[in-house]
Amino acid sequence: MAEDVVTRDLQDDARSLIDGGEWQKAVALVSALHPADLADLVLSLEEDGRREFLDRLPTDLVGQLFEEVEDDELRQLIRGVGVEDLPAVLEEVEDDVAADVIQQLEPEEQAETLAQLDRGDEVAELLRYGDESAGGIMSRGYVALNEGISVDQALSYLRVLRPAADRAYYLYIIDSARRLIGTVSIRDLIVSEPSTRLGEITLRDVHAVSTETDQEEAALLLQRYNLLAVPVVDAEGHLEGVMTADDLIDVLQEEATEDMYRMVGLGDEERVFSPVRLSVKRRLPWMLVNLITAFIASAVVGLFDTTLGKATVLAAFMPVVAGQGGNAGTQTATIAVRSIALGDLDVGDIFRACRKEIFVGVANGAAIGSVAGFAAYLWKQNETLSVVLGTALFLNIVAATMGGVLIPLGLKSMKVDPALAANIFVTTVTDVMGFVFFLGLATLVIGRIA
Repeated sequence: MAEDVVTRDLQDDARSLIDGGEWQKAVALVSALHPADLADLVLSLEEDGRREFLDRLPTDLVGQLFEEVEDDELRQLIRGVGVEDLPAVLEEVEDDVAADVIQQLEPEEQAETLAQLDRGDEVAELLRYGDESAGGIMSRGYVALNEGISVDQALSYLRVLRPAADRAYYLYIIDSARRLIGTVSIRDLIVSEPSTRLGEITLRDVHAVSTETDQEEAALLLQRYNLLAVPVVDAEGHLEGVMTADDLIDVLQEEATEDMYRMVGLGDEERVFSPVRLSVKRRLPWMLVNLITAFIASAVVGLFDTTLGKATVLAAFMPVVAGQGGNAGTQTATIAVRSIALGDLDVGDIFRACRKEIFVGVANGAAIGSVAGFAAYLWKQNETLSVVLGTALFLNIVAATMGGVLIPLGLKSMKVDPALAANIFVTTVTDVMGFVFFLGLATLVIGRIA
């Protein structure tokens, strides 16, 4: 907490110096900030002030800022640096970070920037892969050793190379054709006899992904096996790069955010201060879909006008039936969508998943139906009404839990992202079925309710 206060004080002092045009003092002051905190400060400045301030920061420090921001913030930093000064900054960052930055540029600007980079060919190689593929986010920062060299030769090489701490999570072992064979731990390297060949102490059960593997799948692999990094290979098994835990944790966070946004019909780039025009464009289509489904539910209610006319008391309980069903369906759908995203649930699991949800729905429906029926009796003193309400709730909750599984799996089987539309359709089903159960049962015994 104290560190947060110090950070905020430093940011406030630096902002005051920048506002006063005391650039040299401001630059000296921010050297004490973590790059993530400095990025927050830079992005909080007006565009003109941001440009002047970035011009005065060392290029290696500006490069660190690019590693700390999201895509929309990345574009702001690029404008602040200026495309003409971008190559000098990108020389200070890893290839994968440089590729992320260059992807934000226009095609002509991309070509010009790559041409000015000393390692433009390496960065251009990363740009060949999709944004969300393993190849698109991998780094060239890894240590690869040939299986034929000795432990003593490997240690001598490492002393000369002096790799950064975040590059030496694993020592990757390759053959003469640069195909990945396995890994060697630092411990095994130290305790083995100097003359031992690396191939003799290599752990060959290595978890690798291809350059075309989806980034979320790679992140789940890292999570499943508690890895610090995941090697990336091409179709022939040649070692192309590595994805570290830092990168893949960001991927998991992005994917979870994307799923959360999509479940309510939002784009994954929506932010609280996104432009009004973009927010309306992203939200309005799904609100219109929701409106259509609401009219469907209203049409079902309209079929029971006569029943409602004879017993207006039923209208008081309709929100209870719809709300409880919607809650049960949304709970199940949320779990199902997340399980699909994690690879724990697939279309082939439909019968096992439905069987489990039937038991859950029966248990919850019986409990909620009993409580609601008893409460309705205490309120209206009508046994028939309480039985109808309890039964409708029981049936609707069972239907809702089933719909919460079947709808996401159905969307997946149709190649539609379940996160994008599951909740809207689940809510529609629970509203329609709830009203049918409640008002339908009430119609059968209306004489004992009215």
